[in-house]
Amino acid sequence: MTLYHLRLAQLGERLRQTWLQPHRAFASGMDARSSENALLLNFHGSVAKAAGLGWQNAGRTLVDKTYLRILKDCFGLDFLGFSEDELAARLDGFIRQELAARWVQIAGNCGAEGLQLADQLLKACNLALFASEHVQTPTRQLMFYLCPQLPQLPYLSEPQKSIDNPLQTYQALLATLPVLPRPRQFAGDAHQQALIRQVIEGSDWWPRRVLAAWQAEVAHARCATVP
Repeated sequence: MTLYHLRLAQLGERLRQTWLQPHRAFASGMDARSSENALLLNFHGSVAKAAGLGWQNAGRTLVDKTYLRILKDCFGLDFLGFSEDELAARLDGFIRQELAARWVQIAGNCGAEGLQLADQLLKACNLALFASEHVQTPTRQLMFYLCPQLPQLPYLSEPQKSIDNPLQTYQALLATLPVLPRPRQFAGDAHQQALIRQVIEGSDWWPRRVLAAWQAEVAHARCATVP
């Protein structure tokens, strides 16, 4: 086993062990809504619930602003001066205008075949949130939990920032991963547990999550060595 594979296995096991634990960066690690499992429920679960209710939520935004604050704190995101209230309203418009019409299509686009759709929605979400054509890190992180079925990563390493063949690059990245044990326990009621179990066991989201943790670690180490 190479050092790369060993580190991926270590990160995967650490993420699996802390899967249900609150993130220490939010509310001093005392709020269950900040666990990795809960992040998927906060975003993907909220949209899936809305889809089942005809995209209605009694006049409230489909994704609560508190969930955006949790995401921001857990990953140290910069919302570029926008408040969580404003971003929640903008995200609501994106979900209703872009995701609602494509929800069935999104569900059927797991894996590399969904790359084009993932790219389109990523750019549309970024435009809705930040009115910019330059895709921001918060948008990537948000979409990673909002639409986990789609083949995307929350962080792009240097070689990925300018690629001619995204399909080839995506497949090559996943091909480097060792077998990574996945979580087997899930939080929430029976419906919520089934929803997240489907994401974990029925898509490549978990390997991508581990890969993203490795990419973030490498980026942090690189920044630490820069004078």
